[in-house]
Amino acid sequence: MVTQTVTLRLPEPLYQRIRHTAQIMRQPIEDFLLDAVTTALPLLDDLPSELVNDVAALTTLNDMALWRAARQTMSQSCQERMESLMEAKNQGTLPHEKQQELDELLHEYKRIVMIRAQAAVLLQQRGYDVSDPATLNESPVA
Repeated sequence: MVTQTVTLRLPEPLYQRIRHTAQIMRQPIEDFLLDAVTTALPLLDDLPSELVNDVAALTTLNDMALWRAARQTMSQSCQERMESLMEAKNQGTLPHEKQQELDELLHEYKRIVMIRAQAAVLLQQRGYDVSDPATLNESPVA
């Protein structure tokens, strides 16, 4: 793996926090920072190209917008339609011309799930407790 060297100017209080945390974890500062950067960045390589920008953009959102993203859901009518089409497919009665509609609904569902998951990760990194799934199902923050 090719590596690059980066020089980064840090405010003294931040540097001291990093140094202290690295000492507690018994890691060199460089290893601690590499782990922190790796954890902070979303894994975009494995995402479909149409999702990369949506997921990457989450890192720029404020906390309120992240909570909205983490609580985003598919509309009830779309959910019901997707379930109906899935049931027909499983029974072997899905008309061929309805497969594209099902594919589009599944794609949207997967997009929402990815956005919610990444938003939850970012909220957790920002210090919020998202361990209880109910917190993601509460009404959105204003």
